[in-house]
Order: sequence, then structure tokens, then C-alpha cells
Amino acid sequence: MMYILGIDVAKQTFDATVQTATGIHHYQAFPNTPEGFAQLNTWLTQLGIRQVHACMEATNIYWEALSMWLYERGHTVSVVNPARIKGYAQVQMQRNKTDKLDSAIIASFCATHKPDAWQPMSEAQRQLRDLVRYRDDLLQTRLQQQHRLRDTTNAVVRQSLEALLTVIATQLEEVQEAIDKHIKAHKELRTNVQLLTSIVGIGQITAMKLVAEFAAIDQYDSARSAAADTGVTPSHDESGTSVRRRSRMSNMGNVNLRAALYWPAITAMTHCPSFKACAARLLANNKPNNVIIGAVMRKLVHIIYGVLKHQTPYDPAKVLGPSASTSC
Repeated sequence: MMYILGIDVAKQTFDATVQTATGIHHYQAFPNTPEGFAQLNTWLTQLGIRQVHACMEATNIYWEALSMWLYERGHTVSVVNPARIKGYAQVQMQRNKTDKLDSAIIASFCATHKPDAWQPMSEAQRQLRDLVRYRDDLLQTRLQQQHRLRDTTNAVVRQSLEALLTVIATQLEEVQEAIDKHIKAHKELRTNVQLLTSIVGIGQITAMKLVAEFAAIDQYDSARSAAADTGVTPSHDESGTSVRRRSRMSNMGNVNLRAALYWPAITAMTHCPSFKACAARLLANNKPNNVIIGAVMRKLVHIIYGVLKHQTPYDPAKVLGPSASTSC
């Protein structure tokens, strides 16, 4: 018998609700540590439970260690967009919000919708993602310190900031070298980076970010589901004849992927005639700028999905039609 385990994960703790086939709930809270995972296992054993379908939200990175721990022990694990849980709670007229109630709502959602099983990243991709995200953090830190250096006239502070920026520059070089070495050492990563750089607007840095952040392509049943997971699908707000709010990008997905796709979309709109024509049509229909950029980003996700799915370099004639410029 498969039991449902709803988990509300936070940085230091997680709340777990077991839902039985008869609708009975069992609740317990645990530390979000290896010791807490062992306590969860003991608790499930005491309840006479050997197999669960665990469901949790993709909140920051707090869910990753627990989901991997459950996966490695043969449990079915689903990791879902928090917006899906929020929408389900609203449908259920859930007025209160506590960690205990949240885990029960997640369990109910899992029992009702039976979300797809999660598949972990390969170890090689996970290491690449950690390196790429650390590189982005270093870049952000460098920018912050450069702004401070620009704004201060204090000699001591300037000397300290200059020394710090030198260290950051060295760290950036070392991390980039580690990224390049890691990609070179893993054929699948190397191949996917090469494939993605065949797409208009996507250079080496963006390609490595996309390879690091995209889930295994086999987890998506279509390019549309990949776009939804990225958060670049349109969001409409219309009701009756009076409510007609402007469409916008949903933003319900991987923020790192959206950040990596922004400038490639701008480049495609600027240099590729087909993308430029698409943007012009949307502009003529009075679409706001963020919707236009989102549409181009969504098209890029569809192309990325096809390139990775079929392991074939980008061919603009196949995607955009025979008349597409070779510059695309």
C-alpha cells in the first residue's frame, strides 16, 4: 500500500503529514538535517509504513537533500512548483496557514493530483550547477563592492575594497577554470553546451548556465511543459466584460533559467529577422514589453528543448521556416 507524505520544507526544519487511504493524518516535525531524515525514517517505521509517495514544494534549495534521501531509499518523490500548492489551497478554501496545515495541504494535493515523480540531476550536473551559481554570486559581490568603491572617498575603505576586488577577481578566474575543466571532463555536459551555442543569442556562458539549471530533458513531456517550468508562459487576468488586466509573464518557475534567457532573448530580437518580426507583431497588438520579451524567451525554451531532446544543432529553417535568415 502506498501512503502519501506531504512535506513542508524550511531551511532548518520540515513538517511532515502522512495521509492514509482512509484520509487519516499523522503529523510530525523534524530538523532538516541527516539526523532529522533518520528520525523521519524511524517515525514511518513506527507507523508501519514502508513506502510513500512524498510531495514537497521546490522552495529555494532547502528541499534537495531530503528529496535525494527519500529517492535513494526507493520512495516516490514529487517536487512541485509552490504556485500549484497555493492554487490548490485556495480552491480548498484554506483560510489559515501554518506549517502543519501546509504539510497536510501538500499531502492532499499529492493524493488528488498524483504529480509526476521527480528525477534527480546527475552528480556531474549538480556539481556544475553549484559552480555556476557560485560564479554568479561572485559576480554580484564584485558589482556591489565596485559600487561601494565608486561612492566612497575614505582612503582606508578604498584600500580595503581594492584588495577585496583583487581577491574576487582571482576567485572568479579559479571558478571559471573549474567550470571549464568540469565541462570538458563530462561528455554529456560538453555536448549539450556545444549544442546550445548553436542557438541564436546563446553564447558559452549562457549555455553552461542553461545546462546547469535545466532538469533532465526526459522529465518534460513537451516543450510547453519545459516553458512552464521555466516560468515564461503568459499569465492572463480576465473576468466577465469588465476585468481585462494586461497580460504578463507568469514568473512561476526557475528564476535562474529566466535570468539566463533574458539577454539571449534581447539579442535574438535585435539580430534575428524572424524573432524581430515576431516582436514587431506583438508590439503592433499593444503587448507590453515584458510580454514581448517573455514570448521570445518562451520560443527560445522551445528551441532549447528540441535541440537537447534530439541532440541536434539548431536549424533555423526547421524551426522558423525555410525563409529564416541563416543569421538566426
